[in-house]
Amino acid sequence: MRFRAGWETEPVARGAEPQGGSAAMRRRPGAGGRRGLGVLGPAAAALVLALAACGTSASSASGSGGAPVRVGYLLPLTGPFTNNGLAEENGFKLGLKDYGGTVDGHPIQVTYLNDQGQPTVSLTDTVQLVARDHVQVVEGPLVSSSIAVVAPYVLRKGIVEDDLYLATPQQAQDYASYKTGFTSDWDGYQPTTEGAVWAYKTMHWRHVTVIGLNISYGWQGVGGFEAEFRHLGGSIDTSIWVPTNAVDLSSYVSSIPHSTQAVFAVMSGTLAVNFINDYAQFGLKATVPLMGITTLTDQSALPAEHASAALGVYTDAQYCDDLNTPVNRTFARQYHADYGTYPSYYSDAGYTKAEILVRALQSLHGAVSSESALARAMRDVRVSAPRGPVSLSPVTWSPVENQYICKVEMVGGSLRNVPVATFQNVQPWGALSRSAFESAFSQQSSGPPS
Repeated sequence: MRFRAGWETEPVARGAEPQGGSAAMRRRPGAGGRRGLGVLGPAAAALVLALAACGTSASSASGSGGAPVRVGYLLPLTGPFTNNGLAEENGFKLGLKDYGGTVDGHPIQVTYLNDQGQPTVSLTDTVQLVARDHVQVVEGPLVSSSIAVVAPYVLRKGIVEDDLYLATPQQAQDYASYKTGFTSDWDGYQPTTEGAVWAYKTMHWRHVTVIGLNISYGWQGVGGFEAEFRHLGGSIDTSIWVPTNAVDLSSYVSSIPHSTQAVFAVMSGTLAVNFINDYAQFGLKATVPLMGITTLTDQSALPAEHASAALGVYTDAQYCDDLNTPVNRTFARQYHADYGTYPSYYSDAGYTKAEILVRALQSLHGAVSSESALARAMRDVRVSAPRGPVSLSPVTWSPVENQYICKVEMVGGSLRNVPVATFQNVQPWGALSRSAFESAFSQQSSGPPS
């Protein structure tokens, strides 16, 4: 079965997911006080282009040599997902430090923009990157709802886009149509469907409660777990949805029935921290096992979670920071030395993005004759990342990669995510069939599991 026109969905335009070297780095202060513009109509498009024309021009790469490779990077550097964005930026910078910020005399010139994790700001910033800075590569937003509005614009302009997350079927369809984009990190169904297999077959859970963010990231993560868990014979006791602007999670945590056998949670950023801490405070941790998606105890959240609350929590994940492989041991040690904390999955994502970009440029001797040539080279790269081997599926142009079950343990005096199970070379649809994945993905890109 192929991706088809019927997969087109409206972009999710609201909410926020709590989803170095010799390079010439540029950072603009982002959109701190600027208001976003929403989905572009004719009048709004004109306004966005006017904003782009009025922006301050960025400095060019220092030194002589070949033409720079111009990269725009969208990250939430303020707001509830600040730590997530900083971790990804740090990972990318470390990757350029390790793999080289200049390729055959061509410096990699990066503009980091703070999109605040807001789709309208992300789109406005992207128009500026394209119209004013003439970037050749966009390292896509971190938030799924931002990806949903940015990817169509970038890809239709013929510019290379490396996204963090496969957010919509339209995104995958545009990857196939325009041939300049891909997702180098993950989609929500890979870890969560394999997590459901582990929950049912290893933990022998038969009825669970699910709780997730009330946006596409939450719908897809919960939806993947639900679909496979029910397919295996399990049932869902209760579904709870949390808005991304929630501050006090006590009413949601107190809604979890103490009679449920376990809880599966899709949380991220400060919401993950608050959820973990409240879960223990309400007395659930002592009697109801907790499992979640990658971001529940990722190192972008784990340092702020109380040790007594986080210890023993399981996640299904594409990256465990205590993964015991030579590549990850070196990466985690160097990252900790440079930034004073252990890498999160976002750190691994940024680091891997840098390697893919540099390896592709090396195959082109640093010169970008066209965005399509660079896209072909980037889509062909296979790497042994800290998370494990990564290649791209030609079905979705998102990764085929390992998935893990991690457990929070104390290692050398620090809370770490330690792998306790490995699923190798998992396809984008995870444990689901392709047809079941396509059906779920279409529906859960715009609404919660039905």
